[in-house]
Amino acid sequence: MIRFPAAAILLLALAGASCGNLSEDADLVVVSVGGREVTRGALDRFIASRTGLGTTLDAPLLSALVEELVREQLLVIAAEEEGVEVSLVQLLEETSALRRGPGPDVIRTDGGTVAPETSPGETEGPDDDWLRSQVRDRLMVDRLMDTVVLAGVEATDEALQLEFEANRAFYARPETVTLSERRFEDRDSAQAAAQLLRQERRSSEDEEAGDPFLPVGTFRRGELPDAVDEAVFVLDPGETTDAVETTAGFRIFRVDQKLPAASLEFEEVQDVVRLTVLRQEADARVQALLEDLQNRHRILIHTDNLAFPYVGVLPRAE
Repeated sequence: MIRFPAAAILLLALAGASCGNLSEDADLVVVSVGGREVTRGALDRFIASRTGLGTTLDAPLLSALVEELVREQLLVIAAEEEGVEVSLVQLLEETSALRRGPGPDVIRTDGGTVAPETSPGETEGPDDDWLRSQVRDRLMVDRLMDTVVLAGVEATDEALQLEFEANRAFYARPETVTLSERRFEDRDSAQAAAQLLRQERRSSEDEEAGDPFLPVGTFRRGELPDAVDEAVFVLDPGETTDAVETTAGFRIFRVDQKLPAASLEFEEVQDVVRLTVLRQEADARVQALLEDLQNRHRILIHTDNLAFPYVGVLPRAE
């Protein structure tokens, strides 16, 4: 909620480019936040930027997206109240980067800027205006967070210790297995290979030929498909499973390493604890800011203009 990831902004650009033919209801106001109004067309773009989909989503999810949009509008209002500004250079650079290629670079001049030139035969349209407004809002909110809301956020030693003691189980090391696999096209081939592996030790020739198993990774209980999870966590290091059917075919898994669950001391996880405490403090500050903004700026959902039933908790227009 605080920041717009770069990938999401790219989706914004793609969504904007795909919304050239909006319905005749696109200009209907669906959300009012203070003095800002959001049209149905802008909401459709926002939904597409977040999901890649449209109003085929169910009403609860669409309503949650409406409320996410309201929160972002409130944060933009907060940025404006704090006098946060985005330079034309930065706005053009960010927008041009999203449009690149094609997308001309910003041309810098002494003490000023020149807007990117339009390619021959190209004209700017409402999608370009919409994209720039989204980039501007994102940059303003990012700057608000960095310079005002989250400035000075810190985690004291006392707070770190309290968090660790209250959540020791969370910071414990879970049981893990490190796996390798062999792949087969059918169950019979996989099961025959599994039986041979249990009956015979690998010869020196096998060792020289290389390990036929491919590394897969390290996993906690519950991270693997149920069939794999059940097969590997009962084994000791060096042991192999029977043939296991997966969505990608049949596999034999070998346990290369197995670590039991264990409690950890504070010193071993203090960096993770610090990140948790900082995140909690940041979330608390943002939530307090949003509550203050919501108390000071009238919010209305114009349900009659929406293309779906709004089932959220924000006030509805009469």
